[in-house]
Formats: sequence, C-alpha cells, structure tokens
Amino acid sequence: ASLLEGRCEWCDGPFPLSHLVLHLIVPEQGMPVSPDPQKRFLLLCRRCHADLHRVPLPVHLQKDLVRQRSRNVRKALRVLLDYTPEPYLPPQNFDMAEIYEECFSLRSLDLFRAGG
Repeated sequence: ASLLEGRCEWCDGPFPLSHLVLHLIVPEQGMPVSPDPQKRFLLLCRRCHADLHRVPLPVHLQKDLVRQRSRNVRKALRVLLDYTPEPYLPPQNFDMAEIYEECFSLRSLDLFRAGG
C-alpha cells in the first residue's frame, strides 16, 4: 500500500490512502479499452473526485494523468487490481506496416514514451 504514495493524481496533494478513491475513466465511444486495469482509473482525493463529477475533465486529459503516473504507483495498482501484464512478443514476420498499425492502434508509442 505504501507504493501508492498517498497522493492525489489531480491536485498532487498528500492524503492517507483511506482518503483516496479510484475514479473510473469512462472511455470515449469507439475507443479501445486497455487490458491493463490501472490505465482505466485515476487515484483521486475525495474533493477532486467530487469536482471531476461536477465539472468533467475530458478523457484525453484524464489519460494524460495516467501516463504521468510513477512506475511504483502503476505496479501497486496492478497488484491491487490483480493484474499481471503479458510480456510483449514482437511480430514474427517483421512486416513494418503491421508493426506500425499495431503501434498506433494500441497507442503503444505513447506508452513507450511514457515508460509503460
């Protein structure tokens, strides 16, 4: 639990873990949903969570907050949500068009740049 760092991902304020909630990021219609559940949630203090429901933050900005999440928090959320990522296996045929399509359809390039 200490790996969660006790910080709100919106206001960056320190909070006891009992004062943080998981906010579900509702995907935009037609957008693929990540198999990694930690990418579907924000860890927010109660005040920011209430504010987010009063004045919604666009989904792309919520996902930006997820991309800025530290490696420790990503790992802790995966443990909390009982998820083990599958290791990446590159395509066998090395068709550049297929690799390009996979990379951009899954937003893998963004994930690579953001460290996972």
